[in-house]
Amino acid sequence: MLVVTNQATVQKRIQRNRLFFWAGVVCLIGSMASLLLGASIPQLVFIFGYPLLILGVILSKRGAFQNRRHGIGGYQIKSEEGNIEEELKGVPPRYHLYNWVSIGNQNYEHLLVTPMGVLVLSVKPQIGKVKAGHDHFRLKQGPVGFIGSLGEPFLGNPARELAKQVKELRSWFEQQGYELPVDGIIVFSNARTEIIGAEEMSFPVCHMHDLKLAVRGWETELNMSVGEQQEVERLIIKNLPQDQAEKTEQLMTMPEFKRRALLEAEQAEKTDKKQRKEREKDKPALEVARERAKAARANSPLNNPTGANPNQKLGLNGKALPPKAPKPRRARRDIEPLPRINAGAFGEREREQSKGKK
Repeated sequence: MLVVTNQATVQKRIQRNRLFFWAGVVCLIGSMASLLLGASIPQLVFIFGYPLLILGVILSKRGAFQNRRHGIGGYQIKSEEGNIEEELKGVPPRYHLYNWVSIGNQNYEHLLVTPMGVLVLSVKPQIGKVKAGHDHFRLKQGPVGFIGSLGEPFLGNPARELAKQVKELRSWFEQQGYELPVDGIIVFSNARTEIIGAEEMSFPVCHMHDLKLAVRGWETELNMSVGEQQEVERLIIKNLPQDQAEKTEQLMTMPEFKRRALLEAEQAEKTDKKQRKEREKDKPALEVARERAKAARANSPLNNPTGANPNQKLGLNGKALPPKAPKPRRARRDIEPLPRINAGAFGEREREQSKGKK
């Protein structure tokens, strides 16, 4: 499955959410300062303390909440598009996902293009009990959940919002000369969210782990060919930045195995480049540490007390040992060679004489 994310839009959203977060932190600090000074000036508490406290909580929680959707702000938090890609593993290769695309005057978070049409995925990360029915939603969180979600965006009415997006996207395709089936799915990304009811709804409502079943259950009478689907996707790709649009169009026309191999190679190259940068970043520190250790060993009084000879050996008291005098080698003893054995040696003559007498 091809997954394309508008990185320019994502970076703008991340920077804006960080600005909200730090603005909220500044407001909270100002509120604390006004509360501390309120002992002598009580008017500061009502004029600055409480308003800054409320504004700081709203801004900081709103920024952190929105950045978590992009996988920022916690350990091993996946982005929404990452979770969707993971849950849709195994779908046909002609299912292509486009994230954070602006088409016309509407921003679409997730668009799933299939041979049967286009699906708009509306992801809601709220936690609690969601009671749905007749296109109305009600979120129950309890006291603890309400305090924990204070300052975060409200759930609102996802069915009404999704209906507006579907209608505008369908009319936009009609303006381009294409009559396409456009539908939507409401997805709750948090597994702890309990969905109650969800009957007589205009759009399916499911958890993230049931998204594949909802996508496979969507059927239309349309079955686009490869060329027709590429024409439709080119209309969406035109709304991406130019450099990303060219790369996306190249990936779209590739077979699945070639596209997968290319993306894996790019990912491996990015990983190697990141590891190389980390090694280069740590390399100067390692070199400095090695040079310092080498200099410390060279200047140590245990190794070189006088600085004259770094190979000088030292005793237990740290003083240089006197050089060892060479031991005189023991001279070899002169050994005379054995005399030549005569004929009568070792009793040979007596043995011969005894043989002659016989």
